[in-house]
Order: sequence, then C-alpha cells, then structure tokens
Amino acid sequence: MRLRPGLPAVCAAIVLSTACFARQYRHSPRIAIVDGDPIVQMKPQGELPSVDSARLVPAERHSDLPDEVDRVIGVVFGSEARAYPVGLLDKFEVVNDMAGTLPFVVVRCALTGIAAVYDRRAAGRRLTFENSGALWRDTLVLRDRETGTYWTAATGRALTGPLRGEALTGIPAAVTRSDSWQKFHPETLYLDLDRSTAVSLPMRLYEASPAQGVSGTRTADRRYRPKQEVSVVGGESEAIAFEAEELRGAERIERSVDGHSILIEWDAALRIPRAYQQGIDRREIPVVPMYWFAVDRHFQRIWTWSEFARLAGARARTEN
Repeated sequence: MRLRPGLPAVCAAIVLSTACFARQYRHSPRIAIVDGDPIVQMKPQGELPSVDSARLVPAERHSDLPDEVDRVIGVVFGSEARAYPVGLLDKFEVVNDMAGTLPFVVVRCALTGIAAVYDRRAAGRRLTFENSGALWRDTLVLRDRETGTYWTAATGRALTGPLRGEALTGIPAAVTRSDSWQKFHPETLYLDLDRSTAVSLPMRLYEASPAQGVSGTRTADRRYRPKQEVSVVGGESEAIAFEAEELRGAERIERSVDGHSILIEWDAALRIPRAYQQGIDRREIPVVPMYWFAVDRHFQRIWTWSEFARLAGARARTEN
C-alpha cells in the first residue's frame, strides 16, 4: 500500500518546489528562441538519464512489475506487444528501442503529462535521442546525438539545429492501466531498468498541485481545467482535444482535423480512445495524452468535444 502524505506537508512541498524550479527557469541559459519562446537549459546536457537500448522482459521476470492500476504505454508491432511503465518513464524520459527494422523512441514529459512514441527516422537518417535537459514551453526537449538537433516531445517537431523544420512520425500507442493491457496482451514484454515502476512522490505532488510547468506561464483558456488530462488528435495547426469520458459516452465521432478526415472511437477492451485517418488507406494515427495547459501552448487551433458536438448539431438541424 502506498501512503499519501498529510495535506500540510503536501502544500509546503508544492510551494517550495514550484518556487525553486521557477527561479531556476528564470536564470538558466537560453539555447534558442523558437516561435517567440525560449528553449531553456534546465540541466547540463547529459546529466539526465536516457536509455540507448531498451531491456524488455516477460511479466514473470520483471524486477518490479507495475501494479494493476499503474499506467503503461503499450505498443504492438506485428504479433509482439510491449509495455513501458509510466512511473519508470518519469525517471528515464527518453527510451530508444527497436522492433525488427523499425527504430523508435518512447518519450514521457511528466510536467505536461505527455506520453508518446515516435519513429526515430528523419531526413533519411536513423537518430538516437537523449534527454537534452532543456524545456520549451515547459515541455521536454529531446536532442539527437547524430546532428545535435533539438526536438519537442509534444509534436515531434525539430525546433533548432541542422534538421530544423523536420518532424518525427508519431506511432500509435495505448496509455492505459497495466491490468487492462496485460489482460488483452498476456505475452507482453515490459521495459525493465531495475528501478521502481511506481510514480514517485514528487510527481504525485506535482500532479495534485495547481502548477502549470515551471516557467510561470499560465493558460487563460478555461474550456478545460489547466491540469485536466485530455487526449489530442491532429497537427500543430489544428487539433481536437477531449476527455476520455466524453468519448466513452458517444463511442465514436468523425470530423475533418488539420485537413484530414479523422474517425475517433472508444476501445472498450483497453478503455482508451483510438483514432484513424480515413481514406483509401485507412490507418491508425496517434492519440497523445497531455495536460490542457500544454495543449493550449502547442497547438494553434484547438477544437473541444463540446464545440464539435454543437457544430454537428447545427449541421443536422440545417440538413433537416
């Protein structure tokens, strides 16, 4: 059983840690200014750990298998299922891995609630990523060792460096409870780094706090609570964001997002949303979880579930 600290201790820890990181943010070096916002070097390059070659083991051999309610990032490659415990990724935010000939990277930014998987190939090169120790818009910035380019974990875009303007291709992944994933994929291989897979106390304190990252920037968009975790589908120019519970009630929606016809539906087995790009070749596309305040900072135009529902209702009334 994991104990929760008393309320006074929680409040004191939140206030002290937030003030400390905000002060560090203000005085840390700036690498570059991208779209009006600085890439801030919070930690020296190479200080924060990354994983160059993931070690995956069956559940029965794992050193600290996630609890049933703990979340994992699950991916499937052909007949092979893999799971990356979120609590472990909070400690190792960048994990390079391979599936056959496909190189990919699993990224986790606890400050913004982002959990995503990207193809490691860009501009005809296979890249190896590390945690740069920098933040852009309060979000983890990756750095590839081959060219020294900096990439945002939010959308996979290259922010500055030789590959600036390139973008990593997202790989569909399921962020769900460990028991749901294990039930649906009993032969899963789990990332094992001989460390605890539980979400740490500092991360739990941060999740419960009103802090929106460490920069001091706060969202003025109140369509969702700033720390509400939402699911995001789309590109930087346009995206749709929604709570899982909203989709569970409707089960599926279809609309144009960022110039593409997108179908979003509820996966009852894993209790997650899934999205597909419609067309001649129907294909699954990523659904990325993140806090609402981060969505507001990374996407130019954001549709919410209620806004889409109103538009659909108005269109139906017009047609009738």
